[in-house]
Amino acid sequence: MKLSKAVQNIGTITEVKRIASAYVIDYRGLSDEEIRAAIIKTAPQYHFEDNISAALNELFLSDNRDQRILFDLILKKILMQKDDFMCPKRETADEIIAFEQSIINRSNEDLLKKTPERSQDLELFKFVLETAWEHNQSISPDEKNLIEKIRNRLKITNTEYQLIEAKLGKFPKANNELHTRDDIEEVRRVMQQKGLLFAVRDADNTDYDVLPEEAAKAIRKILGIEIRQHGYKALLSIKYVRSKKYLKDILSKCGISCGRATTVEALQGIALEQLSPSQFLGGLSPRDGMDIADLRNWCGDIGLNVSGVKKDVITRIIEYYDGLLTQEPELGDERSIWFDHFDQFASRNLDFLRKQQFIDKDLECERKFEEATNYLFEKKLYHKPLQLIGTAHPDGTLSYQDKVILWDNKSKETPVNLQQHIKQFDTYVKDSEKTVACFLVIGPDFTQDSSVLAMQYQVQNQVTISLITAKELKDVADRWYASTSEKNDDPFPLGYLIQPGRFNPALVPAF
Repeated sequence: MKLSKAVQNIGTITEVKRIASAYVIDYRGLSDEEIRAAIIKTAPQYHFEDNISAALNELFLSDNRDQRILFDLILKKILMQKDDFMCPKRETADEIIAFEQSIINRSNEDLLKKTPERSQDLELFKFVLETAWEHNQSISPDEKNLIEKIRNRLKITNTEYQLIEAKLGKFPKANNELHTRDDIEEVRRVMQQKGLLFAVRDADNTDYDVLPEEAAKAIRKILGIEIRQHGYKALLSIKYVRSKKYLKDILSKCGISCGRATTVEALQGIALEQLSPSQFLGGLSPRDGMDIADLRNWCGDIGLNVSGVKKDVITRIIEYYDGLLTQEPELGDERSIWFDHFDQFASRNLDFLRKQQFIDKDLECERKFEEATNYLFEKKLYHKPLQLIGTAHPDGTLSYQDKVILWDNKSKETPVNLQQHIKQFDTYVKDSEKTVACFLVIGPDFTQDSSVLAMQYQVQNQVTISLITAKELKDVADRWYASTSEKNDDPFPLGYLIQPGRFNPALVPAF
């Protein structure tokens, strides 16, 4: 989310003032609207690398150890890993508490019984931590700085560091006490005051922690983050690099020794934490890493340009996997029932929907039609819709190459007349931060004039409006899912949906 859009959707005046305090002079004498305008005017200050670097250093080296730990988790473990650098506030706290508990649980295993090479380094690092904690109630910034240098020298992962502290009864707090939601909220406020973290609220009054896109890019550059973890894990699973021989060889060349019995999964975990993707693929010298021919074959496999020197090809692969959206595990989804009756929601068959206990109130029809559409794209066509904030937006957005596809649901008892909605859709198109490849209108049916108007809009604005019925879209989704579910989860080629005017199912090939 761009900073300007985040500012428009900050939830409360208190949060507006807190975020403004970082760079807006005399904000206390301004109104809510004036403060928001002032933040937007001073936007470059919020993503200026020197400012961000100073704020990061101050928080990473805070005198308050709880703040150091929580800041690191909020920033690196959660927000920097999200598709849009944003997460519902409640989920942020839930994920932090769950992660801390998982470290405590894992610390009960005997971490130090690893290969002889690893055990020696882990024992030494454990001794360092025991010495640091021996007569202290906390770890000072200077001690933390020294410990980090020793950790890096011994090639100890950050997770191993946390596990050893938990084994000593010091992580995340004394006696392995978990951080509370109040602790997390306090660090959240500090991050807002530093201009690093924004708080936004959507139409359903759900509050989000957000790193504005411009600031997130600067943070990634400063911290040397090349890829999000889920993308790195996907990269590590590819056939070209998942052999034990390659994993052990690249780790060894980067100074990390592993025993013969270390599993592929364990080697991948070490690489994930210890090596940047560029090091993993290219090593530390031109002679290290993957062969250029294999890198080019890899690019060809995923539809990327295969030309260029080794560094360029590696960069291309890393950017591809960094662009992958997270895939949440399916646990059972009530939206699947609504999807099964997709056309009934589209045509507002309220009697049927009430009889089947799908709705209690008429207003639920529109919301569940929208939710079923999200389910269709995410679970049947394997394209995760982007998170939308605020109220002035279409019902959904999908990434498509370097553009986006927007869609809007129209649940009606009669055919949809595009003329009644074209101004609304035009606003969505023009407000989009990225170029719109297509605007899908999903309804029960459409008037004949609607197709003509859609064609005229494309000629005048170079943006395709595709009019597709719920039944047509569901048929496409069902066919694609049936053709892929037993083999893989390849995403549906969205280009088949980009048809000006009325959608023609015959143009979508049999799968």
